[in-house]
Formats: sequence, structure tokens, C-alpha cells
Amino acid sequence: MQQLIIGLVVFNIVALSAMKLLKKKPAAITTDGVSVEDTQLNLSRAKTEKYALLARFLKGRKEAGAIERNLTTANILIKPTEFLVINLVILIVALILAVVALRFMASDGGFVVLLKRLAVFGGIAFLGWRGPQMVLAFMANKRRGILEYQLADALTIISSSLKGGYSFVQGLGMAGEQMEEPIKSEITRVMRLIQLGLDTPKALLQMSERVNSYDYDMTISATNIQLAVGGNLSTLLEGISATIRDRIRLRRDISALTAQGRISGGILFVLPIGIGAFLCVVNWEYMSALFTPMGYNILYMAAIQMAFGFLWIKKLLDFDN
Repeated sequence: MQQLIIGLVVFNIVALSAMKLLKKKPAAITTDGVSVEDTQLNLSRAKTEKYALLARFLKGRKEAGAIERNLTTANILIKPTEFLVINLVILIVALILAVVALRFMASDGGFVVLLKRLAVFGGIAFLGWRGPQMVLAFMANKRRGILEYQLADALTIISSSLKGGYSFVQGLGMAGEQMEEPIKSEITRVMRLIQLGLDTPKALLQMSERVNSYDYDMTISATNIQLAVGGNLSTLLEGISATIRDRIRLRRDISALTAQGRISGGILFVLPIGIGAFLCVVNWEYMSALFTPMGYNILYMAAIQMAFGFLWIKKLLDFDN
């Protein structure tokens, strides 16, 4: 009796499933021969986050926002979570190298040796975690600097096209055709958004957010206000272009005036290392005294003092902050 009841239940489930399959409508087919449902599924998969747990952990954090801005400015087309996963892999490799390095160091010697081991481990771990982020920030700053230098020429082209009777969008397209990378790709992206139906002010604001530069913020804010209220946009763009060129000229003057200090800092940093390597080759017996327990302590102190001196000179020559 129990077997008969179980058989009837299974038969009903199979029958209902078959009826649903028979009533199911055929999937729509795209021009590429792929069903619409499969296409929507692929799009939803592309929008989903691979590392959802990490994304929820980083949501709203300042560090994640800085990484996202630097990725966008550097034009690196990966998500912040993907970059952090790469960063974690590099950190794990650095920790493994730190453990290997500690195995070759002396394990007995008291509190001083313990401090040395902690300093080595902490330094390698710091480089493993902060190194990729510093490289990313360097790439973003480099690309931002190139974009800022190209902005004045782009504004001049747009202003000239406005004087010739073209619209602002047409002048923007002419600037994108005549300028070189990376501003060419940014203007091309803005033009594509405008052609797809996005408002010109919103497309320009998105470019400002991608570049993350004061010059672009100032230029796009003034342009959007002028487009909204009307006025002589050509004269405005000429004035902004002149201001940007003055800022660039001032930066170059500061760079020229601080060149001696930067070269002196580099020489003071490299000179002891170069002299030490030269003496090791020429007179090893004289330099062998440094490669003793007391000599290592002297080298550690010298390295710390050189690092502090390098950071001090860099801070003295930093006029932007």
C-alpha cells in the first residue's frame, strides 16, 4: 500500500512537470542565433560581483573609494574587489618571502634580534600590502597629469570651432579627433554617451569624475553653467585655457627651482650605497668589519637615517600639499 501511494505521488510530479514543459513558450532568438533568455542571463552574470562578500565588507569604506577612483583615473578596467584580490595574493607572497627571510636570520641574541626580525617582517608585509596601491596611485597621477597638460589645447580647439560657427558638441568632437591619447579616448567616451541620448552636462560630469582633477572640475562646472544660462562660451573657454596654461607654467617654474634639491637628495641617497659597493670590490678586508653583528647594527641605523633623510627632503620640496 505504501509503495502504491509513493508511486502515485511520483507519477503526479512527473506529469505536472511534463505539462509545464509542454506549455512553455519557445525562447525568442536574437539575430546572432542566441536566445534572449541566455543573453539576459549572461548580462546579469556580467553585472554580478564575483567577490560579493568582499564587496559587502568594503562598501562605504574610504580605502575602497580611493582605489576605485585611482582605477578609473588610471583607466584600468577592473573592479576594486578584483584589485584587492590581486593585492591580497601579492601580500601572501610577500609574507611567504618574509618567513623565508626570517629563517636565514639569527634566532638568538635577545631583544635586539627580536626587534630586527619584527622590523624585517613588518617591512616586507607593508610593501606587499601597500606596494600595489602605491603603484596604482602613481599610474593614476601620471595619467591625470597628462590629461591636465592636454586640457588647455583641447579647450583652444573647442573655442576656435565655436568662433567658426560650430556647436559645442561639434567642437568637442573636433577636439577628440585632433588630440592624442589619453584625452582622445575620454572625449570619445563623452561623445558616445551624448550620441546614446545622455545630456551633455551629465556626460561632462562623468568625465570629470573619471579624471578626478581640479582643472577638469573647474572647466566642466563653468562650461555647464554657461550652457545652462547662455553667454559667450568661446571667451570663457579661452580664459580657462589661459588660466590652465599659467598653472602649468608655474608648476614648471617650481620644478626648475627645486631641481637642485631633488638632485641633491638623490645623490645623498645613492652615494653611500655606491661607495660601499665600490669599497667591497676594491678592499674587502677593510669592509668586512661591517658584515659582523656590530656592523649589521650600524648598517641598520644608517639605512633608517637615510630613509628619514630622503622623506624629509621630499617633504621640503612638496609644494602641492
